[in-house]
Amino acid sequence: MQLKFDWLIVLENLRRGIMVTDVTLQRPDGPRILYVNRAWIKMTGYGREELSNKTPRILQGKHTDRDVVGSLKTKLLNREVFHGQTWNYRKSGQPFLMNWYCYAIYGERPTPMYYVAEQEDVTELEGLRLKQRLLVNPNDAEALRFFSILEEWKVSRKRAR
Repeated sequence: MQLKFDWLIVLENLRRGIMVTDVTLQRPDGPRILYVNRAWIKMTGYGREELSNKTPRILQGKHTDRDVVGSLKTKLLNREVFHGQTWNYRKSGQPFLMNWYCYAIYGERPTPMYYVAEQEDVTELEGLRLKQRLLVNPNDAEALRFFSILEEWKVSRKRAR
């Protein structure tokens, strides 16, 4: 039995954000965003029309861990799957903790055709985990930093109003 799929319908209805880029890893040109699904649009607040000629760096900001981003490039160049987590930013400037996997898609040739990133906002889940850690240790540095980043955003929004 042969099944025929409309892959775009599948991608658009996944609950995890999906981003597809070209394989250019050298700055400033790439990688360029080729496709994002609805879950990615909902997570970030960007529309597809705003992504023309943009790179995934549009999500990066003040608290984005540059070591994690560097590890992403290294893993891709070594033909490995990347898994990481860092702060990224919605179009509104609101920080969110993003967990993601990124890997190459190969066609007939042994060189990558595309990079695919599966991305998920884990801010709420990490917030719950870190609140529990603060109950055990009110001076937990990682937990305090997490909540200070979120508080910084709230304060800046109040000032802007």
